[in-house]
Amino acid sequence: MRATGFSVAATLACAMCTAAWASETITYTGTGTFAATQLVMPLASGGAAVHLSNDIVATIEPSESGFMTGDCAGLGHISADGEYGVSALCSFVENANDAFDIKATLTPAVGGEVEIIGGSGKWQGATGTGTIKARHYEGERGTFRYEFEITTP
Repeated sequence: MRATGFSVAATLACAMCTAAWASETITYTGTGTFAATQLVMPLASGGAAVHLSNDIVATIEPSESGFMTGDCAGLGHISADGEYGVSALCSFVENANDAFDIKATLTPAVGGEVEIIGGSGKWQGATGTGTIKARHYEGERGTFRYEFEITTP
């Protein structure tokens, strides 16, 4: 009986180890376009605080659908010298079941770094990192290229 109990415990422990190693990492790439709504509050220092909201449409590869939509909300700061930085949270939706969320630190007209912070469907429990590079930026509209390395459990 003791040997059987040990065997069952060892089998369960090994199954748990395999599950931990079963994660999958996929690099997703694409291009997108956005339209932003910005509210600007002037600051006494000569800079400004910025609240933004973006609507996004982007391609996504590899993917059966080939595209996704997204929404972002963020806060930023424009210094008196014109330096501009934004921290944003975004949700990207490929279909009714599959979506993922990111936390981004961006400089408009340049790009920035991304952390994948979860999702649903095939991206349930997703983690990862990525980059966004601006391709064109004019006023409150622009295009970008991205590369996200997403790991799912």
